[in-house]
Amino acid sequence: MRYYDSIPRVQDDGTLLGEDVWAFNKLDGQNLGVRYSAKRNEFINFISRHRQVDENDSQFGLAVRYFKERYEEHLKQIIANNSGKKGLFNGAQEIMFFFEWYGENSFAGFHMDGDELNLYLIDVFIAKKGYIEPKDFYGIFCQDNVILTPELIYRGKLTKGFIEAIRNNDWTIEGCEFPTVKEGVVCRRSSLMKGQRMPKCKFKTLWWLTKLKERYPDKWEELE
Repeated sequence: MRYYDSIPRVQDDGTLLGEDVWAFNKLDGQNLGVRYSAKRNEFINFISRHRQVDENDSQFGLAVRYFKERYEEHLKQIIANNSGKKGLFNGAQEIMFFFEWYGENSFAGFHMDGDELNLYLIDVFIAKKGYIEPKDFYGIFCQDNVILTPELIYRGKLTKGFIEAIRNNDWTIEGCEFPTVKEGVVCRRSSLMKGQRMPKCKFKTLWWLTKLKERYPDKWEELE
């Protein structure tokens, strides 16, 4: 079972500085992984960050039911459509789909009562091949009219200027540069490196970090 990787902060790992990246809006929800078996043509496991869950789980039951009702059959069709000779999923025996369970008022993984929550696909991992590249993620899933995905915020060289622009972004101010970016962004290298590695990094807004420290003064570092 593959759990979702922890994404390093850019200040801790500057590997991607100067590299071509795709930066997606970082959604402030909870992570849900769904495991697909090609042999069975079924989604066979649901996981959070550290454990298996199902539709009866107190935290993730609604997310699992959401997936089964809205995404399950549609994703099977997407896999089938891209499993031909030159397709992305050709020969794939197992695929992990990683989602974020998120509402407009979610914060630090906590949700507001009564908020509408949705599953956003954030990453796809193919066994023995690695994470798919951003261009494939964008082309197959971000253009789909059923699967929700985070907004593509930026594509180009990862520069200190872009990092500072995100850090200083305050979505509550009218006319801000990135009005949909609350928490921050996740950057992915535009292509895989040797060893099927897909470097990633994240950086967050000062607005979000300030709110985090205000709400959770005793454990903000843990939640960051």
